Amino acid sequence: MALLMITDFIGHFHPVLVHLPIGMLLLALLMQALSVQEKYVSLQSAIPVAYLAGFIGAIMSCITGWLLASKGEYDETTLDLHRWMGIGVAVISASGYFFLYQKNSLLVKISALLLFVLITITGHLGGTLTHGEGYLTNVISGSTKDSLFTPKIITNAQEALVYTDIIQPVLQQKCYNCHSQKKQKGGLRLDAEDWILKGGKDGLIVKAGNPESSDLYKRVILDPLEEKHMPPKGKPQITEQERVLLHWWIASGLTFEKEAKELEQPAAIKTALASLEKRVLDHSMNVTLPSEPVEKASEEVLSNLHKAGITILPVAINSNYLTANLVSVPHFTKEIEEQLVKVKKQLIWLKMPNCKLSDSSWQKIGTCNQLRKLSIEHSIISDKGLSYLSSLTHLQFLNLVDTKISTKVLLQLKNLQELTQIYIGQTNVLKGDFERLQKAFPKAKIDSGGYSVITLSTDTQLVKMPAVKK
Repeated sequence: MALLMITDFIGHFHPVLVHLPIGMLLLALLMQALSVQEKYVSLQSAIPVAYLAGFIGAIMSCITGWLLASKGEYDETTLDLHRWMGIGVAVISASGYFFLYQKNSLLVKISALLLFVLITITGHLGGTLTHGEGYLTNVISGSTKDSLFTPKIITNAQEALVYTDIIQPVLQQKCYNCHSQKKQKGGLRLDAEDWILKGGKDGLIVKAGNPESSDLYKRVILDPLEEKHMPPKGKPQITEQERVLLHWWIASGLTFEKEAKELEQPAAIKTALASLEKRVLDHSMNVTLPSEPVEKASEEVLSNLHKAGITILPVAINSNYLTANLVSVPHFTKEIEEQLVKVKKQLIWLKMPNCKLSDSSWQKIGTCNQLRKLSIEHSIISDKGLSYLSSLTHLQFLNLVDTKISTKVLLQLKNLQELTQIYIGQTNVLKGDFERLQKAFPKAKIDSGGYSVITLSTDTQLVKMPAVKK
């Protein structure tokens, strides 16, 4: 045990020592290149010293690196390449030092070129082991680490897979640097179900149904100044929303297959899940928000909506405009209708799939004239009910999938000139009507759910050739 602690201690000097040979050997190569010029010929006497210092540093780096690698925290393939490339640097630097004294200019040049290539490859592999795949190449290609972790766009959090769509992206962004295929700190991988359940060298890290006894969760809630806090200090940290969802996932039994709607959801979880959808408003759907400010909605009304099972949230920090999600509401009642109308000045996005509303209720929805986005897929709405939406003059996004509306009444909404996206899959809109709809809504992208887009007559031009005289 004591020997293991000593070797572990010495191994941790590798990141410190490894820069010495890199700096000294690159300096030697630079002086070697400059010394061919007459004004820099005096550098020749310093070149062997730089080579010798670089060789000694390379040997020390190899020893400490070998000890550090014995912990088994790194991808074996990349580690082996890095190890042997590092040994190659030590060998070639010794050869270069020897050839300098042999006055063999050809071998000196060959060893110098080979040494430069080995230093470059070894450094790249070291960066990959420490910081992840593509640490150096991403800079050249214009890609950045942040771009690799773009959060998944979730349009319906209740239908999202709890692990794949909600939890895994958090682990990917906050944990994979140290616990994935490329690196397994503490013998732990978090990039697949089997690895998560297996745990690390200290045993299991998650206990289904008991987040407070799960190391994965306990490390997250430790004081950031604690050594065992995860992610480590200086790395992107788990947000409060992510912590709540992580706790919920473990407490719900570590499901890897179920959708969010299949699990019990306290109020805090419903709010956290709904907040995952908010970015769709600004980024995915390109909805333009009102420029004028609006007064804050009544706290009593907001409370009533929450009690009815509606998730209602501000569209942005310090904004009084709201989004309302009725996906968890089993029945649309008159009470809900009345409360929604009371926030119609603030309501920007209304998501109400699978709702059964009367024509009079749709008429009330039509008075929410600040709406920019309306999602009523799989809902019951008649042609008359749809006609009441013609008053939503600011509407930019309309989802009518599986609502059985007809082309005739949809054309009555052509005064909604701000519409840019319309979804009409599984409706009574016929394939042959697509051209008429596109002309009625020239600014809109109309998604017909698999229909072939008809080529408009204005998209082609008939060219008539003059008759050829015989």
